[in-house]
This record gives sequence, C-alpha cells and structure tokens, in this order.
Amino acid sequence: MPKLILDVPDYTPGDGLKARWDDGFQIAVRVEEGEVYLQANNAGLRSLARLLLGLTLEGVQDAHHWHLDDLNSLEEGSAPFTIMKLTEQK
Repeated sequence: MPKLILDVPDYTPGDGLKARWDDGFQIAVRVEEGEVYLQANNAGLRSLARLLLGLTLEGVQDAHHWHLDDLNSLEEGSAPFTIMKLTEQK
C-alpha cells in the first residue's frame, strides 16, 4: 500500500494553527439541491487533509475551526465552508 507523508504545522496556543497550502491547490465548494459538493485537485486534497489533521493535534481546543470562502482559499463562486472540531464524547 502506498504511503503519503504530510507535514502538519505545529500548534501552539499563542500562534494557533497555521494553514499550509500545496502549490497549485484548487478547492471548490458548491451546494445543489441541499447536497454539498467539495471538489479539489490533488494539491487541494492534500492541503485539506493537512487542515483536518491539524485539528487533531494535542492542545487544539474543541470548536477550533477554519473558515474558507472564495476570498480565502476556495475557487471563485464557491459556497462558504467551515471545518470545525467537535467536542470529544466521553
């Protein structure tokens, strides 16, 4: 099975999480008839994976989140998109 290694930026309470985007990334989000479509090229998928993995790092608080829109990382015309860490169930 092939392995993919992603370097996830460190988390510190003072600096928070850092986004790191692969060169040439493309990510688009659209909503049609109540269904959300997230489309991305390979660089975009790796970049999203890095964002998701970053939310799992030790010390990242519940409800920490990323806001993405067409002014911030998504393709023009994309629907706004928020990725949020849920509170852990005990």
